[in-house]
Amino acid sequence: MTTIKQLLAMPINQKTGGYDLSIKTFKKTWQVDEIWWSQCIFMDETGEIPADVKVGTSYNPLRGRVGERIHIIVAEIQEAEYLGKNRKKLVVDQFSIPSITVNEYDQATEDWEHAHEDEIIKGKIRHGLVCALIRAKLMDIPSAGPYSINQNMKKFITIVVDFIMTGE
Repeated sequence: MTTIKQLLAMPINQKTGGYDLSIKTFKKTWQVDEIWWSQCIFMDETGEIPADVKVGTSYNPLRGRVGERIHIIVAEIQEAEYLGKNRKKLVVDQFSIPSITVNEYDQATEDWEHAHEDEIIKGKIRHGLVCALIRAKLMDIPSAGPYSINQNMKKFITIVVDFIMTGE
């Protein structure tokens, strides 16, 4: 596994590839002739390095979650001015973003739903209670604004939700 520290120790024009890095931040996207580039900062536990990533001939900026992994296939160490200093950067010619299978996605979704099961159920109960209270004209439809629902009504709904969930 190649680290950022090892990349920064490589000489200018050194070709490199075959490892994963984490994306710290996404910066700008620009076009040179017919090629689009995205700038970002890669990092690992040994440091960080600015990178220009070739994203192709159509506008498709490199975006995603901070911390997302990127697999570097072909890159080169180059010298550049960054934040007013001469330093090294990684120019990525070929990359891939690791993805998950449909089964892995389904499992992750199921795990999330299981971890948040009580909140989901409470939300559904709360929804049903508010609809019933409005239909029975015991509660007005709230107008816009964060303080439009009576605080006593909120406490009542919370008490009823807790009672439904626990029986106490």
